[in-house]
Amino acid sequence: MSLDQETKRPARPKQSSRRSSSRRPSKQSSNRTPKKSLKQAPKQAPKQPVEQPVEQFAEQPSEQLSEQPARKTVRTRKPDSASKQKQRKINNILMSVLLGITAITIIALIVNTVRVVKASGVDNAGSENSMSSDTGNSMKNDLYRIGNNPTDVEKEYFQKLTDAIKGGNSEEIAEAVVYNFVSDYFTWTNKDGNYEVGGLQYIYAEKYSKFEEWNRWYNYSNLDLYISQYGRENLPQVKEITTEKPTFRTEEDFTVLSVDPAQTYPCYQVQVAWTYEPTDVNIADFPNRMRFQVVDHDGRFEIVEFYDMPSVEEWEAANGVSDSSTSDGTTETDDTAETGESEG
Repeated sequence: MSLDQETKRPARPKQSSRRSSSRRPSKQSSNRTPKKSLKQAPKQAPKQPVEQPVEQFAEQPSEQLSEQPARKTVRTRKPDSASKQKQRKINNILMSVLLGITAITIIALIVNTVRVVKASGVDNAGSENSMSSDTGNSMKNDLYRIGNNPTDVEKEYFQKLTDAIKGGNSEEIAEAVVYNFVSDYFTWTNKDGNYEVGGLQYIYAEKYSKFEEWNRWYNYSNLDLYISQYGRENLPQVKEITTEKPTFRTEEDFTVLSVDPAQTYPCYQVQVAWTYEPTDVNIADFPNRMRFQVVDHDGRFEIVEFYDMPSVEEWEAANGVSDSSTSDGTTETDDTAETGESEG
């Protein structure tokens, strides 16, 4: 019975009551849902207007920020690339200038070397075609070659030297060597500057370099100035050379003290005078008489000393000696005697 009572339908009203009670809350819930919707509406309502601007705001700055760094990097790279290009241009210009200067220096050295070789005129090859009488600076013999841009007088005297070598007379060879030295050394119409010293090939070999350097600072020091003021064609040019006294061999040989060990050679004294072609330059400022000491340097005649005659005559008068006595046993005394005391 208890079981039946427990299973009777009256229990349903309870459920219905529960249902009713549950329904009531549903009404309440139905009444509350609007409240909830009202509560949710303000949450959702601002979400839509807020989310969209936020997204737009978030998108726009991101695009702007992504674009702004790109613009900044472009702006910063442009100066870098421009500065690098500018630096490269400067480096290329400097390299070009350096290469140009190097090329000019090399060319100048080559030209100067060629001119010095032509001026020295020493035929190291020892060509068998030695007795040539060709015109121009191609004239040469076994021991010498004519200087650069020779004048007609230089060609005439070089032929005289070639003939003297053929004849084998030592006095004539020594005299011809002096003629060729004077005609080249004191002629400036065929010189390009003070670096081109004439007659070097006729100077004693061991004094060659020292003599050349000495003349650039003294006798040839004003040559560039003369060329700029008067023009090269108006500078002094030797016209004619004459022998004032017969050439002879000194009684004693000449001793060269500037080499170690000292060397002694047969010596010949040559005294000459010369004239110049008419010119606007004051010829009185240039020597026209000199005395030379020429030695036989192992078969090649070379000048070891030369002096301006006025200074020689003054010294002889002061010391009561004649020109003949000074020729006996001539010995080198100092560097001034080596280079000569001429003015030019």
